Amino acid sequence: MKPLSICISPLDWGLGHATRCIPIIHALKAQGHTIYIATEGHHEVILKEAFPDAPFLPLRGYHVRYTKNRSLFFANMFLQAPKVLWSIINEYYWLKQMQKRYSFDLIIADNRIGFYHKKVPSVFITHQLNMIMPFDWASILFQKLQYAWLKRFDACWVPDMEGPNSLSGKLGNPAVKPSIPLWYMGCLSRLHSNISNKTVNTNNVPIHFLGIVSGPEPQRTILEDLIWEAGNKQELPFVVVAGLPKNEQYHKASQTGTLYHHLSGSHLANQISNASYIICRGGYTSLMELIPFEKKLIIIPTPGQTEQEYLGKYWQEKNWAICIPQNEFNLASALLKAKQFNFTTPPFSEISSELLASQLKQLTL
Repeated sequence: MKPLSICISPLDWGLGHATRCIPIIHALKAQGHTIYIATEGHHEVILKEAFPDAPFLPLRGYHVRYTKNRSLFFANMFLQAPKVLWSIINEYYWLKQMQKRYSFDLIIADNRIGFYHKKVPSVFITHQLNMIMPFDWASILFQKLQYAWLKRFDACWVPDMEGPNSLSGKLGNPAVKPSIPLWYMGCLSRLHSNISNKTVNTNNVPIHFLGIVSGPEPQRTILEDLIWEAGNKQELPFVVVAGLPKNEQYHKASQTGTLYHHLSGSHLANQISNASYIICRGGYTSLMELIPFEKKLIIIPTPGQTEQEYLGKYWQEKNWAICIPQNEFNLASALLKAKQFNFTTPPFSEISSELLASQLKQLTL
Protein backbone atom coordinates (compact mmCIF):
# COMPACT_ATOMS: atom_id res chain seq x y z
CA MET A 1 0.00 0.00 0.00
CA LYS A 2 1.39 3.40 -0.97
CA PRO A 3 1.95 5.97 1.80
CA LEU A 4 -1.07 8.19 2.41
CA SER A 5 -1.42 11.85 3.28
CA ILE A 6 -3.83 11.92 6.23
CA CYS A 7 -5.40 14.84 8.09
CA ILE A 8 -6.67 14.14 11.63
CA SER A 9 -8.51 16.50 13.95
CA PRO A 10 -9.76 15.94 17.53
CA LEU A 11 -12.70 17.70 19.14
CA ASP A 12 -11.63 20.26 21.77
CA TRP A 13 -14.26 19.03 24.27
CA GLY A 14 -11.90 17.70 26.95
CA LEU A 15 -8.31 16.61 26.45
CA GLY A 16 -9.21 12.96 25.86
CA HIS A 17 -10.03 13.48 22.20
CA ALA A 18 -6.47 14.65 21.63
CA THR A 19 -4.73 12.04 23.79
CA ARG A 20 -6.54 9.10 22.23
CA CYS A 21 -5.42 10.29 18.79
CA ILE A 22 -1.80 9.76 19.85
CA PRO A 23 -1.74 5.93 19.55
CA ILE A 24 -3.63 6.19 16.25
CA ILE A 25 -1.08 8.64 14.85
CA HIS A 26 1.80 6.47 16.09
CA ALA A 27 0.29 3.46 14.32
CA LEU A 28 -0.26 5.42 11.10
CA LYS A 29 3.25 6.88 11.11
CA ALA A 30 4.73 3.41 11.72
CA GLN A 31 3.09 2.36 8.42
CA GLY A 32 4.81 5.22 6.59
CA HIS A 33 1.90 7.64 6.26
CA THR A 34 2.23 11.43 6.50
CA ILE A 35 -0.01 12.90 9.21
CA TYR A 36 -1.29 16.47 9.32
CA ILE A 37 -2.85 17.50 12.65
CA ALA A 38 -5.59 20.14 12.70
CA THR A 39 -6.15 21.66 16.14
CA GLU A 40 -5.37 24.56 18.48
CA GLY A 41 -4.88 25.48 22.13
CA HIS A 42 -4.29 22.84 24.81
CA HIS A 43 -4.80 20.04 22.30
CA GLU A 44 -2.06 21.42 20.08
CA VAL A 45 0.36 21.53 23.04
CA ILE A 46 -0.29 17.88 23.94
CA LEU A 47 -0.01 16.63 20.37
CA LYS A 48 3.13 18.68 19.69
CA GLU A 49 4.76 17.05 22.72
CA ALA A 50 4.08 13.66 21.15
CA PHE A 51 4.82 14.67 17.53
CA PRO A 52 7.12 17.71 17.48
CA ASP A 53 8.00 17.22 13.81
CA ALA A 54 4.45 16.73 12.50
CA PRO A 55 2.85 19.47 10.37
CA PHE A 56 0.17 21.30 12.37
CA LEU A 57 -2.69 23.21 10.79
CA PRO A 58 -4.50 25.78 12.99
CA LEU A 59 -8.21 24.95 13.27
CA ARG A 60 -10.53 26.66 15.74
CA GLY A 61 -12.32 24.44 18.26
CA TYR A 62 -15.89 24.51 19.55
CA HIS A 63 -14.96 26.38 22.80
CA VAL A 64 -17.86 24.92 24.80
CA ARG A 65 -18.22 25.94 28.47
CA TYR A 66 -20.09 24.10 31.18
CA THR A 67 -22.32 25.51 33.91
CA LYS A 68 -21.78 25.32 37.67
CA ASN A 69 -25.37 24.17 38.17
CA ARG A 70 -26.02 20.54 37.15
CA SER A 71 -29.75 21.17 36.58
CA LEU A 72 -28.89 23.82 33.98
CA PHE A 73 -26.49 21.60 32.01
CA PHE A 74 -28.76 20.87 29.02
CA ALA A 75 -30.17 24.41 28.97
CA ASN A 76 -26.60 25.70 28.87
CA MET A 77 -25.72 23.33 26.01
CA PHE A 78 -28.84 24.45 24.11
CA LEU A 79 -27.85 28.12 24.44
CA GLN A 80 -24.42 27.32 23.01
CA ALA A 81 -25.90 25.44 20.04
CA PRO A 82 -25.45 28.39 17.61
CA LYS A 83 -21.76 28.60 18.50
CA VAL A 84 -21.35 24.84 18.00
CA LEU A 85 -23.22 24.98 14.69
CA TRP A 86 -20.97 27.80 13.47
CA SER A 87 -17.90 25.71 14.41
CA ILE A 88 -19.23 22.72 12.46
CA ILE A 89 -19.82 24.84 9.37
CA ASN A 90 -16.43 26.52 9.80
CA GLU A 91 -14.51 23.23 9.99
CA TYR A 92 -16.31 21.88 6.92
CA TYR A 93 -15.34 24.84 4.72
CA TRP A 94 -11.89 25.08 6.33
CA LEU A 95 -11.23 21.48 5.29
CA LYS A 96 -12.37 22.17 1.73
CA GLN A 97 -9.76 24.92 1.49
CA MET A 98 -7.02 22.78 3.05
CA GLN A 99 -7.83 19.92 0.67
CA LYS A 100 -7.11 22.20 -2.30
CA ARG A 101 -3.73 23.02 -0.78
CA TYR A 102 -2.58 19.63 0.57
CA SER A 103 -4.57 16.97 -1.36
CA PHE A 104 -5.21 14.61 1.54
CA ASP A 105 -5.89 10.93 0.78
CA LEU A 106 -7.85 10.37 4.01
CA ILE A 107 -9.66 12.47 6.63
CA ILE A 108 -10.02 11.33 10.27
CA ALA A 109 -12.34 13.27 12.59
CA ASP A 110 -12.45 12.48 16.29
CA ASN A 111 -16.00 13.57 17.12
CA ARG A 112 -15.84 16.65 14.85
CA ILE A 113 -19.02 16.13 12.88
CA GLY A 114 -18.27 18.78 10.25
CA PHE A 115 -14.77 17.47 9.53
CA TYR A 116 -15.39 15.45 6.37
CA HIS A 117 -14.98 15.89 2.63
CA LYS A 118 -17.40 14.69 -0.02
CA LYS A 119 -14.61 13.66 -2.41
CA VAL A 120 -12.11 12.24 0.11
CA PRO A 121 -12.59 9.08 2.26
CA SER A 122 -13.57 10.35 5.71
CA VAL A 123 -13.61 8.48 9.02
CA PHE A 124 -15.50 9.43 12.17
CA ILE A 125 -14.14 8.27 15.55
CA THR A 126 -16.54 8.04 18.49
CA HIS A 127 -17.38 5.84 21.46
CA GLN A 128 -20.87 7.35 21.69
CA LEU A 129 -23.17 5.63 19.24
CA ASN A 130 -25.87 5.95 21.88
CA MET A 131 -26.05 9.32 23.62
CA ILE A 132 -27.50 9.21 27.15
CA MET A 133 -30.16 11.92 27.36
CA PRO A 134 -32.54 12.85 30.23
CA PHE A 135 -35.45 11.12 28.46
CA ASP A 136 -35.54 7.87 26.48
CA TRP A 137 -37.37 9.49 23.56
CA ALA A 138 -34.65 12.14 23.37
CA SER A 139 -31.92 9.46 23.26
CA ILE A 140 -33.73 7.63 20.45
CA LEU A 141 -34.28 10.85 18.48
CA PHE A 142 -30.68 11.97 18.89
CA GLN A 143 -29.40 8.57 17.76
CA LYS A 144 -31.52 8.71 14.61
CA LEU A 145 -30.20 12.19 13.82
CA GLN A 146 -26.63 11.10 14.56
CA TYR A 147 -26.86 8.02 12.32
CA ALA A 148 -28.34 10.10 9.50
CA TRP A 149 -25.42 12.53 9.78
CA LEU A 150 -22.84 9.71 9.95
CA LYS A 151 -23.80 8.73 6.40
CA ARG A 152 -21.69 11.69 5.29
CA PHE A 153 -18.65 9.68 6.45
CA ASP A 154 -17.28 6.54 4.83
CA ALA A 155 -16.64 4.64 8.08
CA CYS A 156 -16.98 4.88 11.84
CA TRP A 157 -14.22 3.68 14.17
CA VAL A 158 -15.13 2.90 17.79
CA PRO A 159 -12.31 2.89 20.38
CA ASP A 160 -13.68 -0.07 22.30
CA MET A 161 -14.24 -3.82 22.11
CA GLU A 162 -17.51 -5.15 20.76
CA GLY A 163 -19.66 -7.41 22.93
CA PRO A 164 -19.32 -8.42 26.61
CA ASN A 165 -15.81 -6.96 26.99
CA SER A 166 -17.04 -3.47 26.11
CA LEU A 167 -15.56 -0.66 28.18
CA SER A 168 -18.23 1.86 27.19
CA GLY A 169 -21.32 -0.34 27.69
CA LYS A 170 -24.36 0.78 25.75
CA LEU A 171 -22.63 4.00 24.71
CA GLY A 172 -20.47 2.25 22.13
CA ASN A 173 -22.42 -1.02 21.86
CA PRO A 174 -26.03 -0.02 21.18
CA ALA A 175 -28.66 -2.49 20.04
CA VAL A 176 -29.00 -0.60 16.75
CA LYS A 177 -25.78 0.15 14.86
CA PRO A 178 -25.19 2.75 12.11
CA SER A 179 -25.42 1.60 8.49
CA ILE A 180 -21.92 2.75 7.49
CA PRO A 181 -18.94 0.37 7.96
CA LEU A 182 -18.10 0.03 11.66
CA TRP A 183 -14.76 -1.02 13.16
CA TYR A 184 -14.23 -1.70 16.87
CA MET A 185 -10.58 -0.74 17.02
CA GLY A 186 -9.76 -1.78 20.59
CA CYS A 187 -8.28 0.38 23.35
CA LEU A 188 -6.42 3.62 22.72
CA SER A 189 -3.94 4.42 25.48
CA ARG A 190 -1.02 6.76 24.86
CA LEU A 191 0.44 5.62 28.21
CA HIS A 192 0.39 1.88 27.51
CA SER A 193 3.74 2.00 25.73
CA ASN A 194 5.37 3.47 28.87
CA ILE A 195 4.56 0.23 30.69
CA SER A 196 5.24 -2.07 27.74
CA ASN A 197 8.64 -0.47 27.09
CA LYS A 198 9.44 -0.33 30.84
CA THR A 199 10.05 3.43 30.73
CA VAL A 200 8.08 4.02 33.93
CA ASN A 201 10.39 5.03 36.78
CA THR A 202 9.19 3.22 39.89
CA ASN A 203 11.96 4.68 42.06
CA ASN A 204 10.07 7.93 42.59
CA VAL A 205 8.57 8.80 45.97
CA PRO A 206 5.20 7.03 46.46
CA ILE A 207 2.12 9.24 46.77
CA HIS A 208 -1.19 8.41 48.39
CA PHE A 209 -3.37 9.63 45.56
CA LEU A 210 -3.14 11.35 42.18
CA GLY A 211 -5.89 13.72 41.07
CA ILE A 212 -6.22 14.12 37.29
CA VAL A 213 -8.36 17.14 36.40
CA SER A 214 -9.58 18.08 32.92
CA GLY A 215 -12.59 19.22 30.93
CA PRO A 216 -14.32 22.52 30.16
CA GLU A 217 -14.61 25.35 32.67
CA PRO A 218 -15.88 26.16 35.22
CA GLN A 219 -16.21 22.53 36.33
CA ARG A 220 -12.49 21.84 35.79
CA THR A 221 -11.55 24.50 38.35
CA ILE A 222 -14.28 23.37 40.76
CA LEU A 223 -12.89 19.83 40.86
CA GLU A 224 -9.29 21.07 41.13
CA ASP A 225 -10.15 23.23 44.15
CA LEU A 226 -12.16 20.41 45.73
CA ILE A 227 -9.32 17.89 45.51
CA TRP A 228 -6.55 20.36 46.41
CA GLU A 229 -8.26 21.72 49.54
CA ALA A 230 -9.33 18.27 50.76
CA GLY A 231 -5.93 16.74 49.99
CA ASN A 232 -4.11 19.27 52.15
CA LYS A 233 -6.23 18.23 55.14
CA GLN A 234 -5.17 14.57 54.89
CA GLU A 235 -1.48 15.05 55.77
CA LEU A 236 -0.55 12.42 53.18
CA PRO A 237 1.56 12.99 50.03
CA PHE A 238 -0.52 13.66 46.92
CA VAL A 239 -0.29 15.18 43.44
CA VAL A 240 -2.86 16.99 41.29
CA VAL A 241 -2.50 17.48 37.51
CA ALA A 242 -4.57 20.49 36.45
CA GLY A 243 -4.94 19.67 32.75
CA LEU A 244 -3.78 23.12 31.57
CA PRO A 245 -0.97 22.45 29.06
CA LYS A 246 -0.66 26.09 27.94
CA ASN A 247 -0.50 27.61 31.47
CA GLU A 248 3.16 26.93 32.22
CA GLN A 249 3.25 29.27 35.25
CA TYR A 250 0.30 27.56 36.92
CA HIS A 251 1.79 25.65 39.85
CA LYS A 252 1.05 25.07 43.54
CA ALA A 253 2.95 23.41 46.36
CA SER A 254 2.11 22.74 49.99
CA GLN A 255 3.66 20.68 52.79
CA THR A 256 2.17 17.43 51.40
CA GLY A 257 0.82 18.28 47.94
CA THR A 258 2.04 19.36 44.52
CA LEU A 259 -0.11 20.70 41.69
CA TYR A 260 1.28 20.63 38.15
CA HIS A 261 -0.27 22.58 35.30
CA HIS A 262 0.39 19.61 33.00
CA LEU A 263 2.57 16.50 32.71
CA SER A 264 3.90 14.88 29.55
CA GLY A 265 2.90 11.29 28.87
CA SER A 266 6.00 9.70 30.44
CA HIS A 267 5.90 11.94 33.54
CA LEU A 268 2.17 11.32 33.98
CA ALA A 269 2.79 7.56 33.70
CA ASN A 270 5.39 7.85 36.48
CA GLN A 271 2.96 9.65 38.79
CA ILE A 272 0.21 7.12 38.08
CA SER A 273 2.59 4.26 38.86
CA ASN A 274 3.61 5.86 42.16
CA ALA A 275 0.04 6.52 43.35
CA SER A 276 -2.07 4.15 45.43
CA TYR A 277 -5.33 5.73 44.25
CA ILE A 278 -6.36 7.75 41.17
CA ILE A 279 -9.12 10.37 41.32
CA CYS A 280 -10.43 11.58 37.96
CA ARG A 281 -13.45 12.85 36.06
CA GLY A 282 -14.10 9.53 34.36
CA GLY A 283 -13.92 10.72 30.79
CA TYR A 284 -13.82 7.66 28.56
CA THR A 285 -10.29 8.20 27.23
CA SER A 286 -8.91 8.80 30.74
CA LEU A 287 -10.37 5.48 31.85
CA MET A 288 -8.87 3.63 28.84
CA GLU A 289 -5.46 5.14 29.57
CA LEU A 290 -5.51 4.05 33.19
CA ILE A 291 -6.38 0.38 32.63
CA PRO A 292 -2.80 -0.91 32.08
CA PHE A 293 -1.68 0.52 35.45
CA GLU A 294 -4.22 -1.57 37.42
CA LYS A 295 -4.86 1.20 39.93
CA LYS A 296 -7.80 1.78 42.28
CA LEU A 297 -9.95 4.40 40.55
CA ILE A 298 -12.26 6.97 42.11
CA ILE A 299 -14.50 8.59 39.50
CA ILE A 300 -16.20 11.98 40.03
CA PRO A 301 -18.34 12.62 36.92
CA THR A 302 -18.80 16.16 35.64
CA PRO A 303 -22.22 17.24 36.99
CA GLY A 304 -24.84 17.01 34.26
CA GLN A 305 -22.57 15.23 31.77
CA THR A 306 -24.67 12.12 31.32
CA GLU A 307 -21.94 10.19 29.49
CA GLN A 308 -19.56 10.39 32.46
CA GLU A 309 -22.36 9.70 34.94
CA TYR A 310 -23.31 6.56 33.00
CA LEU A 311 -19.68 5.40 32.66
CA GLY A 312 -19.09 5.91 36.39
CA LYS A 313 -22.08 3.74 37.31
CA TYR A 314 -21.23 1.15 34.64
CA TRP A 315 -17.61 0.83 35.80
CA GLN A 316 -18.70 0.57 39.43
CA GLU A 317 -21.16 -2.21 38.55
CA LYS A 318 -18.26 -4.04 36.86
CA ASN A 319 -16.07 -3.46 39.98
CA TRP A 320 -13.59 -1.54 37.80
CA ALA A 321 -13.93 1.70 39.82
CA ILE A 322 -15.99 3.47 42.43
CA CYS A 323 -18.15 6.42 41.40
CA ILE A 324 -19.11 9.34 43.65
CA PRO A 325 -21.24 12.35 42.62
CA GLN A 326 -19.39 15.63 43.01
CA ASN A 327 -21.91 17.04 45.50
CA GLU A 328 -21.42 13.95 47.71
CA PHE A 329 -17.64 13.75 47.44
CA ASN A 330 -15.64 13.58 50.67
CA LEU A 331 -12.00 12.71 50.17
CA ALA A 332 -11.45 10.83 53.43
CA SER A 333 -14.55 8.64 53.03
CA ALA A 334 -13.81 8.10 49.30
CA LEU A 335 -10.30 6.84 50.04
CA LEU A 336 -11.65 4.57 52.79
CA LYS A 337 -14.31 3.18 50.45
CA ALA A 338 -11.68 2.59 47.76
CA LYS A 339 -9.45 0.78 50.26
CA GLN A 340 -12.29 -1.61 51.14
CA PHE A 341 -13.64 -2.01 47.58
CA ASN A 342 -13.04 -5.26 45.67
CA PHE A 343 -11.55 -3.85 42.46
CA THR A 344 -11.11 -5.97 39.32
CA THR A 345 -9.09 -5.03 36.23
CA PRO A 346 -11.02 -4.13 33.04
CA PRO A 347 -10.12 -5.96 29.80
CA PHE A 348 -7.57 -4.28 27.55
CA SER A 349 -7.18 -5.08 23.85
CA GLU A 350 -4.74 -2.78 22.05
CA ILE A 351 -5.30 -1.45 18.53
CA SER A 352 -4.00 -3.85 15.86
CA SER A 353 -1.64 -2.48 13.20
CA GLU A 354 -2.72 -5.25 10.82
CA LEU A 355 -6.42 -4.43 11.17
CA LEU A 356 -5.68 -0.71 10.85
CA ALA A 357 -3.83 -1.34 7.57
CA SER A 358 -6.78 -3.42 6.35
CA GLN A 359 -9.20 -0.59 7.17
CA LEU A 360 -7.07 1.94 5.31
CA LYS A 361 -6.86 -0.33 2.29
CA GLN A 362 -10.64 -0.72 2.15
CA LEU A 363 -11.18 3.03 2.43
CA THR A 364 -8.66 4.11 -0.19
CA LEU A 365 -9.09 1.46 -2.91
